[in-house]
Amino acid sequence: MTTAKPFLKWAGGKRQLLNELEANFPPHILETKEIDLYIEPFVGGGALFFYLLSNYCVKKSIINDINPDLMLTYKVIKLFPEELIKRLEVIQTEYLRLDTEKRKEYFYNKLREPYNKLKINYKKKDKKSWVEKSALLIALNKTCFNGLYRQNSKGEFNVPVGRYKNPKI
Repeated sequence: MTTAKPFLKWAGGKRQLLNELEANFPPHILETKEIDLYIEPFVGGGALFFYLLSNYCVKKSIINDINPDLMLTYKVIKLFPEELIKRLEVIQTEYLRLDTEKRKEYFYNKLREPYNKLKINYKKKDKKSWVEKSALLIALNKTCFNGLYRQNSKGEFNVPVGRYKNPKI
């Protein structure tokens, strides 16, 4: 069985705390390895969520986050995984063939600027724009400085490019 893992780096991630968190689970969950309902109000990168899905029988789960683009990305992964993977493969191929200076240009002109310009109607399912916004979010996370997510006062993603030799987008 493949273990599900977070697809993003996210500030406040719980990956390093998993053992400590698990040690504090209610005894009946530790014994039965079953969770009737898991509610995650601040899913972020989803380290705890994916750990639970991989190691416990979670009958029902509800995840949420204040970031609508992050929640959209979880939705796209569930609804349109093949399309998202194809788009990410194109971005990765284009990005990795560039030298360092050209990668900076690509980051700002082909990832960050389009991400900020693409406005989404979160209530109306639009596969093309949803997949594009999600792919851009993941690509930005994998290529920006420290995988941060930060917005300026206009609500625009404004983290600078990172320096990674071969980021796995």
